[in-house]
Amino acid sequence: MYTALWTCLDKSGHDACRISKITDGWSIEGTAVFCHQGDVASLSYCLVCDDRWCSQSALVKGWVGEKNIEISISQDPGRRWSINGLHDQAFEGLLDIDLGFTPASNTNALRRLNLTESQTASSIAVWLDTEDWKVKKLPQEYARTGPNTYDYSSPMHGYQATLRTTDFGVVSEYPGLWRMLNHIDGG
Repeated sequence: MYTALWTCLDKSGHDACRISKITDGWSIEGTAVFCHQGDVASLSYCLVCDDRWCSQSALVKGWVGEKNIEISISQDPGRRWSINGLHDQAFEGLLDIDLGFTPASNTNALRRLNLTESQTASSIAVWLDTEDWKVKKLPQEYARTGPNTYDYSSPMHGYQATLRTTDFGVVSEYPGLWRMLNHIDGG
């Protein structure tokens, strides 16, 4: 088991997460509490991946101000994605889920890509956009620049930064957004 605690850098908030090996893969679960667009948010999440770190499902529950949030993202055995139980062909073929409010959901992409130093990869994630709480596609680019560093970009947002990770592959520094306060690698 691996646990982590982050603090937000662009607003008030924290995220506590644990990553556990489960029978057929991995579970990334936690709770993020933060300020969001003038409200307070409290969101619990559980992201399940297979043994190769391909995302299988995610459930987000909680609230932002007066708005209740419950979003389910899942993939059936035929690799078809559903959002809140409704099949959505727009996401077919995608392998990662990115929950836009937590750095924990970069772990699955980093572990799945398993890049060696100087190797690069592009991917498109099934992404929960916190601006409108809709699920969308998010193009992402990763380039491993060192044992624990990745140049990351989200072209859709014009965001580029060097992510720092722990040896396990969990983001420890997400410039301008998140910084890890503590982690325990129980494995």
